[in-house]
Formats: sequence, C-alpha cells, structure tokens
Amino acid sequence: MNEPEAAGARDSGAGVSPRKSNDRSALTAAYREGLGLAAVAVICGPAGIRITAVGSAANDALAAAERVQARWWCRHTAQAECVAAAANARLRRRESRNSTTSASTAAILPPDDASPAWIIACESITRAAKQCQVVLQSDQELSDEVMGVIVRIDGEIEKLQRSGALKSVNKAYQTYRIETSGRGERVLRYQEWMGRYREDLVRRLASTLRYL
Repeated sequence: MNEPEAAGARDSGAGVSPRKSNDRSALTAAYREGLGLAAVAVICGPAGIRITAVGSAANDALAAAERVQARWWCRHTAQAECVAAAANARLRRRESRNSTTSASTAAILPPDDASPAWIIACESITRAAKQCQVVLQSDQELSDEVMGVIVRIDGEIEKLQRSGALKSVNKAYQTYRIETSGRGERVLRYQEWMGRYREDLVRRLASTLRYL
C-alpha cells in the first residue's frame, strides 16, 4: 500500500490532454462504482480536520466548505468504517498534535498543507488499516489498476470495429438518437455517447469482480 496523494491530484506526465484526463477520471469513477468501493478520507473544513468513511462518490459526507484532502479506497463500506473508527481512536489517544512524523508521510504533502494535524491524520489511517488488516489503495494506485481494464475494453472495441461487429453498437446509438429526439431532449454526439458506453462497460466489468 502506497501513501496517498492529495485527493483529486492529476497525472503529472507531459502530453496528457484535459479530455484524456477527464475521460480517465470518468472511467475510474465508473470502476469504483462497479466494485462498490468505499473510501477512508481526511476531510478539511472550517471546523478543522476529521476522518470519516465515504462512498464511491467521495463527497456524500461533506458539509458546506469542506473538502476531501486525501483518501484511500477499500473493497467494502464496513472496512472503511472499521479503519475510520480505529484511526479516530488513535487520534483521540494522541497526547500531542505536534508529535514527530515519518519523513515518508511528510514528503507526500504539498508544503502549504503539511500541518502536523494533517500528517497525523494520514498516519493514523495507514496504521489503523494495518490494525484492521484492511488493504487500502491510493487514488493513483486505483487509476493505474483501471488503466488495465480500459486497455482490455478498448482492445475488444477495436476487434469489433475490424470485424464489422460494431454495427450493433452503432444501431443502438441510432435508436438512442431517435428516442431522445422524440422526447425533445439533447442528443449526445456519437463520441460523447461512446464515452458513456465505455464507462458502462467498465462499470459492468468491475461489478463482476466485486466479490472475487
């Protein structure tokens, strides 16, 4: 298990277009939904820092002016709740918020966010996960994992295109256009619709892995 990056961090590699980055984010979100993942998050807000378990959308536990500062993902909500409870218990047992922290944890934090409380919260989660015997994944680890799924799906779509078997998908798009226009709703362009189609494939594939 790697240390987390700030939640929502983008890939730092040069040449990644905003469209590709957005596509990857959408496909990763679909993968999380299909697997039914839950997160343990460090949330920052006007009242300070807190640790809680959140769903795959990662915003269902946010109050006004709060933001998810960092998060790790696990397979089940019960696991996330166990880790969050254990991490909060560790925080309550800390006698001082200024305890010495590990260099590896401090190194992952942006300079303006490297407060002792922030670092302690992150360390509390990683130690609580070991205590609960729960494997956690960072956003980057999950994104790397879903890339393998995307490559598989895109490979299958390419095979269908070469064999002419993609006609059924194109027919589904035409049916969608007719039905959507008939309802007076905005019709997605083929590229947008195909993006949704890929997301659904990723979501369905992930759901088959949910209980493995």
